[in-house]
Amino acid sequence: MNNKAYESVEQDWARIGVLFGCEPSQRTPDLERLLIDTARKCPDNARLLPLAVTWLVEYGQFVARHRLKRLVQTELEHEPQAILGLLVEEAVRHGATRELLIVSEECHPLSPATPLSRAQRDNVSLANISGCRASELAQKWGAWTPPVELKPDAVRPVTWLLDQNVDYRERIIRKGDLRTSILETLRYDLPGCIAPSVLALSRLSGATRAAVQKALEALRLEGAICVTAEMTNGRDHAVILSGATADRSLRIPCTD
Repeated sequence: MNNKAYESVEQDWARIGVLFGCEPSQRTPDLERLLIDTARKCPDNARLLPLAVTWLVEYGQFVARHRLKRLVQTELEHEPQAILGLLVEEAVRHGATRELLIVSEECHPLSPATPLSRAQRDNVSLANISGCRASELAQKWGAWTPPVELKPDAVRPVTWLLDQNVDYRERIIRKGDLRTSILETLRYDLPGCIAPSVLALSRLSGATRAAVQKALEALRLEGAICVTAEMTNGRDHAVILSGATADRSLRIPCTD
């Protein structure tokens, strides 16, 4: 494994309150891509699954779940899809919001099944033991591992998390709904924080155009986004994250 990438995932979790015993990242992480990277790295790090599940039980409503669903569809490989599905369903089993299940619905189990731990896969005896000890959910997802035990003492309180990651306040105020996915899509996935059209934003945020249009109206009233007055492609308007550094010729004041 790339040690730098391995450390980066742990450091990102440390930044949002998981006690990994390492220096936290200097910047607030992109939470949805952190979950994607965590699913990729779970086979090489036994601590990631229980700690990520524990964090989601406590803070699952911070997740922009429509955006995470879209990232699963467009960016996540087959094996980590199964691991993310397991991670999400374990979190829901332990009390995380059931709204996260829109993510696991996009994931596909591994077939044939195999131990979650990469170190156990090449040893027939260890692989057999892993299969016998696997939880019902692990068997469903084809990534054998024992039932997850939560680690609540390894996750910091929400006051600490929000003090260190001010941008996450918007996430929890909106409880990870479609507005959150739209804002995080603009923030992380689009050059200049500008969507060229509502249709493009709909495709990127993982929801229907009608649902996105409704969420955009709420965000406009909240002052979180601006919509250009002039059509940019003859049919649709550009959407801009408020406060973003962008070409001012494309920006207009938000008006009723």
